Amino acid sequence: MLKNYIKIAWRNLLRNKVYSSINIIGLTVGLTACLVVATVVMDDMSYDKDWKNADDIYRILSINNNDKNAEEKSPLTFSGMGPTLTNTFPEVENYCRASVAKRRVRIGNNEDGIELNAIITEPSVWKVFDFKIQQGNPLEFIKGYTNLVITERFKRQYFKDSDPVGKIITNMTSGQSNESYLITGVIKEIPDNSHLRADVLVISEYNTSTDKQLLKIEAGTFYQEYLLLKPGTSAVTFTKKLNEWYENYITSELKATYSFQLQSVKDVYLESDFDGSTSVKGSIRNIYIFSVVAVLLLLIACINFINLTTARALKRVREVGIRKVMGAGLKVLIAQFLIESVIFFAISFVLGMTLYHLFIQSVEIYIGHKLTLTLTSSVLLFVCSCSFILLVSLFTGLYPAWVLSRARPTSVLSGSISDKTDNAILRKSLIIGQFVVSIIILISTLVIQAQLRYFNQKDLGYDKDNLMVIDYNSWGMQGQAFKQEILKLAAVQNVSIAKWSPGMSSGSMSMEIDDPEQKDNKLKVWYIAGDIDLVQTLRLQLLNGRMFNKNLSTDALNFDSLVRKDISKLIVAEKTQPVIMTAHTAKLLQMGKLNVSYKDIKGIPVGIIKDFNNESLRTGLKPCFITAQGNMMYGNMLIRISPGTQKWVIDGINRIWKQYYPERVLQYNWVDDLLNNQYRAEYKLQQLFTFFSLLIVFLACMGLFGLVSFSTEQRTKEIGIRKVLGATIADIVALVSKDFLTLVVIAFFIASPITLYIMNLWLQDYSYRIEIEWWMFILVGMFSVLIAFVTVSFQAIKAALMNPVKSLRSE
Repeated sequence: MLKNYIKIAWRNLLRNKVYSSINIIGLTVGLTACLVVATVVMDDMSYDKDWKNADDIYRILSINNNDKNAEEKSPLTFSGMGPTLTNTFPEVENYCRASVAKRRVRIGNNEDGIELNAIITEPSVWKVFDFKIQQGNPLEFIKGYTNLVITERFKRQYFKDSDPVGKIITNMTSGQSNESYLITGVIKEIPDNSHLRADVLVISEYNTSTDKQLLKIEAGTFYQEYLLLKPGTSAVTFTKKLNEWYENYITSELKATYSFQLQSVKDVYLESDFDGSTSVKGSIRNIYIFSVVAVLLLLIACINFINLTTARALKRVREVGIRKVMGAGLKVLIAQFLIESVIFFAISFVLGMTLYHLFIQSVEIYIGHKLTLTLTSSVLLFVCSCSFILLVSLFTGLYPAWVLSRARPTSVLSGSISDKTDNAILRKSLIIGQFVVSIIILISTLVIQAQLRYFNQKDLGYDKDNLMVIDYNSWGMQGQAFKQEILKLAAVQNVSIAKWSPGMSSGSMSMEIDDPEQKDNKLKVWYIAGDIDLVQTLRLQLLNGRMFNKNLSTDALNFDSLVRKDISKLIVAEKTQPVIMTAHTAKLLQMGKLNVSYKDIKGIPVGIIKDFNNESLRTGLKPCFITAQGNMMYGNMLIRISPGTQKWVIDGINRIWKQYYPERVLQYNWVDDLLNNQYRAEYKLQQLFTFFSLLIVFLACMGLFGLVSFSTEQRTKEIGIRKVLGATIADIVALVSKDFLTLVVIAFFIASPITLYIMNLWLQDYSYRIEIEWWMFILVGMFSVLIAFVTVSFQAIKAALMNPVKSLRSE
C-alpha cells in the first residue's frame, strides 16, 4: 500500500512540473534559511552551559543607584569584594577575577609578535571554572612570574615540534612594561560558545586581603569577579543577603550609592547589553527577532505549498471521485495526499541540507566565530531537525489532504463541483499574510538604514576625519620627545596625548555631584584628561571664555608627578586648576559664570565649548569637563593629519616608533573606524534584514506566481472569449491582475501601523534617533505593488497572447 502511495505521488510530482518546481524551490529556500537561522539561535542559546558548575557560577554586577532617572549597571565590582564574600558567607564556595583582553606576545624571533585573546585571571580560577588540563601542572602557581596557560590549538600553531611547558615568552602589549610569561601548562580548547573565548590564560596573584579598610581604600579599583555558590543556594536570596550586608559594611558615604546583582554565567553572553567592554556578547533581543524571522520564512514556504495544493484541488477531484467510487475511504485518501506532502518536504530537505552545508562556513565567517552546534556536527540535532520537518510536512499537508478528500463522488462525476468560497477566502488571507510580513521587513530595513545614515552624518562636535589614535601606552619619560618627533612630519597637523579617545568611553574618570534640578538625586560628571593640545587636536569650538594657553603654567597640571610625590598637593591643585566645560554641562549644572569655583566640582571653568559627543550616539550628552595635564606618561595619542597622506604618515610614525619603543608593537586605529565599530550590531542587523526581506519577497512572489498560473489556466476559455469580443492585452492583464494587486494593497494597510509601532519601540533605545518618515511607507508600498504586478503580469501577458481559437478548442 505504501509503495503504491509513493508511486502515485511521484507520478503526480512529475506530471505537474511547474507547480512541483515552485513548491520544491519555495520549500528548499524556506527550509535552508530556517535551518541556518535556527542553528545560529541554538548556538547563541548554548553559551557557557558546558561548565561543570554552570548552574552555580555567577558574575557580580554593580548597580549605581544615585541617578534616579537611569539605573547604571556595570560588570565590574570593587577590588576585594570576591575574597571578602568568600570568607564572610558560607554560601560562597570560591571566587575568581576573570576578564578577556587582547595581548601581544613575542615567540622566538617574531618582531611584530602575535596578538591573541587572553583571560586575565588569578590562581583561584581553577576552583571556579573546569578547564581541561592536557599537559603540565598549571594548578600550582609559580611565583616570580606571570603564569601562562595555553590551549592545544595555540600549542599546535606555535609549538608544533616542541614541549612549550617551562618556556618563557615576552608580553609586548602596548601600554604595559615588557614582562615575562612562563608557560606552566596546556589546556583543551576553550569552546567557542563561551563569553570567555580565548587562546590563553594569563594568571597573576592579586592582593586577597579582606580587611575592611582595604575594601574602602580600593573602592576606586574595579575587576570583573565571579562567585561559585554552593549547590542549592538561591541566587535571589543570597543577593538580598549580600545587599543587606553591604549597607551595614561600607562607609556611610557610599552606602546608598551601590547595590549588587548576581548574573548567572549562562546569561552573560545574551544579557550584557550594558557591558561596553566585552566584545564576545550577543543580544537576547536579536535572538527573538531571528527566531521570529526563521519561523516566518518556513511559514511562508508552507503557505505557498498549501495555497498551490488547494488551488489545484479542482484538477484532482475527478481522481478523488473515482477512488471513492472504487471504495477508497477518507483515511486512505488523506494518507495518499499526506505522503505527497512528505515527499515534497523530503526532497526540499535534502536540497536544503546541501545548501546548508555549503553556506554554514560563510555564516561562521560573517558572525566571526565557529558555530559549536550545527546539524552536520551533532547527530542529535540532525535527528531532531528531521523529526521537526516530518511533523511540519504532515501538518502542512493536512488541510490540502482534507480539502481534496472530502468531495462527494456524485458531485465530482456529474461535474457540479467548484472551488468553495471558504477555500478561496483562505488562499487570499494567506497571500495577504505573506505580503504583510514582507512589507514589515522591508519598511524595517529602510528605518534601520536611515538610523545608521543619521549616525554617520550627525555632527559630533569634533572633527573625526583624518584623526589617528595610537592605542593606550605607557609613554615613559620619552613620551614628549616622541610626540615632538611626530609633529615634525610634514603631514601631521596636531598631536595630543589623552586618557580618552573617541569611541572608547565617556571620559577618563567620573564623579557624582548633587543634581541642581532634583533633590536627593545625583548626577555623574565626566572628566576628560589630556595634554594642553587636546582641544586643538579635536577641533572643538569655543563659545565663551578662553581655551587652554600654553603660556600659562597653571593651565596644565603635572598630575603624574604629583601622584607619585604628594597626593595631598594633587587634591588641592585639582580643586583650583582651569577646566573647560561643554555648553550642555553649563546649562545642566546651572554654571553660567566663568572663573568661579563651584561646590563639588574639581577645577575652575575658564571656557565653554560647543557640545560634543564623548560617547556613543546611543546615549545622550553627558556632563563633561576637559582638564589639561603636563608631561603625560600614560594615554592614547591622537594625531591629526592632512587628507590623503595616511600611508606616508604611517610609514613615518613606524620609523620613529622603532627608534623610541623598539620592544613594543605599534597599534593604531582611525577614529572613524572606531566610531563605526560602535554600531557594528546595527550594521549586521540591517544587512540581515535586507537579506531576509529579499528572501521573503522572493518566496511570496513565487507563491503568487503559482496561483496566477493556475488562475489563468482556469480562465483560459473566458480569456479566449474576451479576446474574440475585442479585449486588448491591457484589458486581459488588468482582469487577471486586479484581484491579486488588491490583496497586496490590503496587506500594505495592515502592515503599516504594525511596522510603525515595532520600529518606534526599536528606536527608543537611542537617544539620538530619526523620525519615521511617510515616504518610507509609500516607497515600500509602491515597490510591493510593482513586484506583485510584474509577477502577475508575466503569466497574464502569456495568457493574453494565446491564440483564442486554441484557448476555446482546448476547453
